[in-house]
Amino acid sequence: MPPNIPTFGSTRAPLVDKGGNPTLPFLKKLQEWDQKLTTLTSAVDRLGQLNANLVIQGRTEGIGTTVTNITATGALNSLANVVNTSTDLLTDGTGSPLSGGKRGQIALDANNRLASSTRANALNVSSTPTSATVLSNAGGGATSITIAASTAQFGTGTISYNSGSVDPGVTGSFFIFADDPTFAGGAITYQFSSTAPNQTASDGRVNFGKITTSGAASTGGGSTGGTTPGGTGGRGFVQG
Repeated sequence: MPPNIPTFGSTRAPLVDKGGNPTLPFLKKLQEWDQKLTTLTSAVDRLGQLNANLVIQGRTEGIGTTVTNITATGALNSLANVVNTSTDLLTDGTGSPLSGGKRGQIALDANNRLASSTRANALNVSSTPTSATVLSNAGGGATSITIAASTAQFGTGTISYNSGSVDPGVTGSFFIFADDPTFAGGAITYQFSSTAPNQTASDGRVNFGKITTSGAASTGGGSTGGTTPGGTGGRGFVQG
């Protein structure tokens, strides 16, 4: 068989030519095997085991680094190998409050009931003002109503609200309230109305009481109602 056959087959091509020299296909095959063995010896030791510096395709570190923190069963060998031990490494839902399981865990107690009354989006939430009065008007025809910073006692604790003011533009009797459906407290937008049902016309509406403005200075809201009869704030308590 001529020495320049395109491929080498051990059962078809001679290893040497008539002069006793290796044939070209045989030399090429030996070269191919040598390249493979050179690559193999860098990846496999004499016992046929993978070397620790073997790089997995697509990675840059050796395989020893890749698997150093994994046990024989494929589990992490220590919690210390978790990148961030302050979280469960699960992606939380989006939004505020968070959607999904974490949001449910915050809202529910161990008995799968609402964790507290302030978790409910309820219309009538019982609360009592801790101050005697909250609302005031300077009198003398002034129409602006001042709402002092105040604290309300709910079943789950106290919630504090910042001060503010409203101006109906005329004197008369007005109900003062604000919407706080998440019971966050702090800065809120105070509203007024001369119609009583508007006090409960939105979920999470907090009632700060009623005040009557006229020629004389007046007060209202709080736990006593001040100078305004029936002007107490809160909801669902016996007037002090």
